[in-house]
Amino acid sequence: MAKAQPGKKLPPTFWVLWLGSLVLLIVMQKNQPQDKSTYDQVYKELQKANVETKDVTAASLRSKYEGLLDKAVSESKLTEAEATTKKHEAVFLVANTEFRAGLMRNETQRIRTAYNTLWPLQKKLIDTPAWKDTKFTAAADSRFPEVPQTASGQEMFEKASEVISARNKSELIWGFMPGGYQAIDALVKMTGAVKGFSYAFGAFLLALVVRLIVFPFTQKTIMHSRMMSQLAPLTKDLKEKYGNDAQQMQIKTMELYKEYGLNPMAGCVPAFVQMPLFLTVYQAMLLYQFEFQKGEFLWINEALSKSTSGFIAPNLGQQDAILIIIYGISMIISQFLTPVSDPSQVKQMRLMGIGISVLFTFFMFTGAFPVVSGFVLYWTFTNILATFQSLRAYRLPLPPLQKVNTIHGGAVPNDTPFGKWLKNMTPPPPSGTTGDAKSTPKNGKTDIKTSTKTGKPQQHKPKK
Repeated sequence: MAKAQPGKKLPPTFWVLWLGSLVLLIVMQKNQPQDKSTYDQVYKELQKANVETKDVTAASLRSKYEGLLDKAVSESKLTEAEATTKKHEAVFLVANTEFRAGLMRNETQRIRTAYNTLWPLQKKLIDTPAWKDTKFTAAADSRFPEVPQTASGQEMFEKASEVISARNKSELIWGFMPGGYQAIDALVKMTGAVKGFSYAFGAFLLALVVRLIVFPFTQKTIMHSRMMSQLAPLTKDLKEKYGNDAQQMQIKTMELYKEYGLNPMAGCVPAFVQMPLFLTVYQAMLLYQFEFQKGEFLWINEALSKSTSGFIAPNLGQQDAILIIIYGISMIISQFLTPVSDPSQVKQMRLMGIGISVLFTFFMFTGAFPVVSGFVLYWTFTNILATFQSLRAYRLPLPPLQKVNTIHGGAVPNDTPFGKWLKNMTPPPPSGTTGDAKSTPKNGKTDIKTSTKTGKPQQHKPKK
């Protein structure tokens, strides 16, 4: 038995170059000039960016400034309370810069960035003197009188909300599609714009309309997944046979799909068709964001919010922890019923879907992804409706798989669109063939001859 050849050793030149590159990287890292700026110096740079309306620069300086403040606290140069006040002032300056930059460039998204900058503190410090009464001062800018120069964080937050809300009524979706705000407003006013009912019911109606539109696409995806799942025993056999050869395993799997007339990517096409609709609806909901502050839903109301110190949202325009948890549960349940095209990847795809659901819910819960309760309620209704559709689809009878015409034989399901397409695309066999093929005689008429032979095909010996 021949001995296995040892792997080819790398030349000494390679190791010399590798070691030299490592040493050069370490030297460059040590010689890199260290930033010895103090938090006072960075604050002056932040003020300069505020005067010059450089919102991107201000946002980057804020992160650096807060890091230096934390360092000063750890070195006992500042108290925790002093550092917190300075951080609030930095947030005010950054939001003021972003606010004016949005007005200067006529970009609502930049103003929304200012709103999102203030959002975490608004959620954390609402109804506290540090947020409502402490005044901060930014650069004066007579071009934009709607942006307060001296105000509290609460006043700046409310002013940004007011400006965005006014602009949303005429804002275009994707820059060219009108009517996003008006469409959701019509659903709310359909039931009289009642505070405790209409806004939540409007979110339900919107979810219902969207699910009805995507119903045929989703149904096709689920049924295709069920058809693919019938191949699971066959793909399992292939895995046992070609498990050590990934390339051959892939080739045989694709041959199996082709033999049964199934396309593993066919289930992905409906999902891509639905994506533009979901993004468009999200943009429309974003335009209606501040109107949700007028609505309530079951436990989400002013009285319970005050009694729980803000743990429960006062209205649908604020973030509610209980609703986010319910949404996360509904998302995980819907992931278990989401169809998977590849039967061999079901477990991995399920785990991936659950992981994304948990991560997404965590970001919403911590405020890293700020969404109001009106959005969360719409997404929860969407998940519930999608779950009902999946349960219904999985209860429908499924016809058994049939092989399509291949070089190895098989039945052609001519009653299906795929079978008809395959029949039209298959070239006719040569003239004079027998068996199940068609032969075309000279008179132009077509005779279908059925072979009566049985057993294995005859083996022809090669000529010498």
